[in-house]
Amino acid sequence: MKNRFCIIVVCFALMFVYSIPAQNSTLKNIDEYIAKALNDWQAPGAAVAIVKNDSVIFAKGYGVKDINKGGAVDENTLFVIASCTKAFTTAALSMLIDQGKICWNDPVTKHLKDFQMYDPWVTKEIMIRDLVTHRSGLETFSGDIMWLGSDYDRKEVIRRARYLKPTSSFRSKFGYQNIMYSAAGEIIPVVTDTSYEDFIKTRILKPLGMNRSVMSINELVKQDNIASAHQFRNGTTSVIGYYPVDNVAPAAAINSSVADMAQWIRFLLAGGVYNGKRLIQTRSFYELWSSQMSLGGGGNYGLGWLIYYNKGKKVISHSGGMPGMISEVCLIPEEKIGFVILTNIDYNFTNVIKSRILDEYFGSAKTDWSKQLLPSKNSTDNMIKAEYARREKNRAADTKPSLAPDKYCGLYEDPMYGSCKVSLNDGKLFLEMLHSKTFKGELKHWDYDTFYIDWDEVFLTRGWIKFDKDFNGNIKQLSMEVPCSPDFIFTEMLFTKLPEKK
Repeated sequence: MKNRFCIIVVCFALMFVYSIPAQNSTLKNIDEYIAKALNDWQAPGAAVAIVKNDSVIFAKGYGVKDINKGGAVDENTLFVIASCTKAFTTAALSMLIDQGKICWNDPVTKHLKDFQMYDPWVTKEIMIRDLVTHRSGLETFSGDIMWLGSDYDRKEVIRRARYLKPTSSFRSKFGYQNIMYSAAGEIIPVVTDTSYEDFIKTRILKPLGMNRSVMSINELVKQDNIASAHQFRNGTTSVIGYYPVDNVAPAAAINSSVADMAQWIRFLLAGGVYNGKRLIQTRSFYELWSSQMSLGGGGNYGLGWLIYYNKGKKVISHSGGMPGMISEVCLIPEEKIGFVILTNIDYNFTNVIKSRILDEYFGSAKTDWSKQLLPSKNSTDNMIKAEYARREKNRAADTKPSLAPDKYCGLYEDPMYGSCKVSLNDGKLFLEMLHSKTFKGELKHWDYDTFYIDWDEVFLTRGWIKFDKDFNGNIKQLSMEVPCSPDFIFTEMLFTKLPEKK
């Protein structure tokens, strides 16, 4: 019996010895590929961490934090993780479920008394589960114009959700929603008397030792070792500013590093346990990874997570994107493997790294994803050029506005967004979104009573503004279309001209 035990121990030891070179070879392949891909894409910077069997086996930065100021990215460099925040929100809600304070199937109005959707029946029926599984009936990104860069606070953004018209029937179609997540997060202070931010800090970030992670842009800019956001347009990469998201924090607020996010992944792979301490009960935790809404094509959405299968094994992931930053968290629970990718550029370089890492760990053919996906780097530019060319082709030639410039001026009001203003300065028309002060620009004539606007805000693409007259020949309303705009649906707004004050 003793000899048999010794043989078993020796066998396990040999397996461990042989696994180290294999693991080192895999990590070396990944490391070399990321460095090469970063150069191929001319991306500013990236950071990657990999967790295996509760150990951080890889954590490294690549490139620079800022193309103007330099500074090497490392594993402690802070990035905006954007929508990867959503999984923290659902984890926090699970903790409250464990305490008996809420249930996923609670009506939202049980906790947020003033919450309203466009349809009164949906207002009555919508549950917390619906908020975090993107099945409210709203279009993907509907209402985002209300919060990014706006002066509305969180409560006001949620209050204005009642004006968002659904584009599908309730619970019938996936529509990715930030405002609904914000509403879910606002349940936390109602049932705990603790702000969303403080709850995440004290119940998740601090217990996991995520000591560099912060909950707002105001906190981020006070830290050292932070990545700048970068935009790629017209073949050129430039630094752009950060966008505060306090007014939709439960959807996108967290800023973190791969070193910190590796601790989050350890917690997730351990099923809600960190360093032997259970933070979420087993049943509550695994419900997060249960399919709730079909995405089509074999994918599903859980509670803050995308769920799909690769070679028969469940993959749990979520990406995040803000102007100039894209992130990804990906887990293969069966293999006890997880990784995080943070980048400071607005094209989807994360997909290159993610696909290569998955190839390495699934034993797939080593596709050169960088070479295969590189043409997509220019996809936004190509889309914009094609759309501008299409509109130019359909443009009516040799037309002029039907009214004098001052007749277009005034205040305009949309029930959902609020006010915009058209004014005249040195004979030129200007439009300004009054609750998003940086969303403004000169109106230039296109055809008839349609104008175009190249916004002062660099990440917004060209828009078209159409003025409509009443039967007396006076301007009564304006509508907007920004066809290549990132994540905004300008067409859901219709601004009515307000009477002039006498």
